[in-house]
Amino acid sequence: MTHLQRVQDITALGVYVRHRGDSHILCNDPETGMTFAVHSGEAIGAALDRAGARYQEAMKGSHGDGHRVHR
Repeated sequence: MTHLQRVQDITALGVYVRHRGDSHILCNDPETGMTFAVHSGEAIGAALDRAGARYQEAMKGSHGDGHRVHR
C-alpha cells in the first residue's frame, strides 16, 4: 500500500474545539486504529506522520526498547 492509498483510507471523525477557540479535525487511521488531530494548515499525511512518530517515541519511553509488553 502506498502512502497516498493509506491517506485515502483515513476517516474524518469530526472537529475538536478547544476552550481557547482553536479547533482540530480528528481523524482515524484504520490501518493502525490510531486517532489523531490535523492542525490548521497541516496536510493529513503530515499529521499522520507526526502522530506516528509521537506514538513510536512513547513506546520507546514506556518500555525502554520500543517493543510491546505481552501479558
